[in-house]
Amino acid sequence: MEHKDIVYALSILLTVALGIWNLIVNLGNTRRSNFINTVTSQRVKWIEQLRQDISAFTGLAHTLTTANVAGKPEELEMLREIDRLQRVIRLRLNPSGKQDQRMEQLIQQIPRMTDPSNRQQLTAVLEEVIVTGRRLLKDEWDKVKLEAEYGNLNG
Repeated sequence: MEHKDIVYALSILLTVALGIWNLIVNLGNTRRSNFINTVTSQRVKWIEQLRQDISAFTGLAHTLTTANVAGKPEELEMLREIDRLQRVIRLRLNPSGKQDQRMEQLIQQIPRMTDPSNRQQLTAVLEEVIVTGRRLLKDEWDKVKLEAEYGNLNG
């Protein structure tokens, strides 16, 4: 074998090795990118669903105290839906998140305040739920933006 044959053989082996290395790196990057995209899209869905649930929950609680439904079938239906939404919201919250913990404390108070005599108290708590919800949703949206921009899921 001549010297040039050895150089060609080494060049071919190096090209194959670089091709395999490039394939492995690209597969890893694709898998990571797909994972991040999935987590990010699920977080966006979670944000929207939580927004809808908080909105429905606070709206129903407010309507229950302002509408004249006491003793009517609509009252029981509203109370059932408030109870369901309260539990759904609690299940969506992060038990170790500061805003989440505050939200949980607030939404647990609301069903006890739905009597029309507690209207002022309820209005104040509902406003705090909305403010806390806005902060929580904003924090989550910021995490989504970081995930999308930098691929960092630790946010």
